[in-house]
Amino acid sequence: MRWTMVALLGSALVARSALAEPEMTFTVEATKKGVPIPQSEIKIVPSAFGRSRKGHGPPPPQPGHGAHRKTRRANPTANSANWCGSVNTTPSNDQITVIHGSFTHPGCTKRTGQSYPQAAASWVGIDGDSWTSALLQAGTVCIVRLIYAHSSPWWQWVPSGAYTISSMPVAVDDWFEITINTTSTTAATVCVTNLSQATSYTISITNGATLARVNADWVIERPYYGASLAGFPTFTDVWFYEAWTTRTGGTGLGILGAKQYQIPSLCASEEWDDEHQVSWSL
Repeated sequence: MRWTMVALLGSALVARSALAEPEMTFTVEATKKGVPIPQSEIKIVPSAFGRSRKGHGPPPPQPGHGAHRKTRRANPTANSANWCGSVNTTPSNDQITVIHGSFTHPGCTKRTGQSYPQAAASWVGIDGDSWTSALLQAGTVCIVRLIYAHSSPWWQWVPSGAYTISSMPVAVDDWFEITINTTSTTAATVCVTNLSQATSYTISITNGATLARVNADWVIERPYYGASLAGFPTFTDVWFYEAWTTRTGGTGLGILGAKQYQIPSLCASEEWDDEHQVSWSL
């Protein structure tokens, strides 16, 4: 997909998709320790990620992940080719307006028998499960190649392509906070904050694909690169903290009772309590 950078508007950087109808447009502002980052230092680039998809496989294995875990909750479970995490669903007459989550960026290492590149993306998002026409998501990704590895924050409004925030720092165990605030079904503000390095990027998006705002997602993903799934590395446990939403009806929605996606033989996930969820590598 071809993307064209257009004029600067004040302190906001604008990008447009040349193929989206209507054009998805976004602006970006950033701060470091509360001080605005100059536009010349903000780098947002198209990513190699493909659009998000889910698949099905054999029944997931039992985790047996250690005595420090609570008893596994009786959440509904589902298999996926690439999603590992919690998805909660709200009725269409009580739509999600804001979703929030915090997590530490995991360490990733190559997994024997998996192709390269290998990638694990940690993200918070809206839709993409029962509503498959659109998905708004943001988080971090670790990518393991044959001779090196690197990490970066990113965001995507599916079916448009993903963007890497290449100028935002990320290191293993950095605390990230993600807040997505939808102002309509086609407009939103995405805030990606590296709490450990006091850096925050705010992306304001218009003309995204129409969201139903019915799925709340806290997920570790094995992403697509083009038409093929990336390999999936091993990674340290990812805990999602302060996982909550606000809804049009005035009540919140957390992880309690959420459907737990598992990637058979590669990743398992479980609810800890209403605001906490953990995904781990198998």
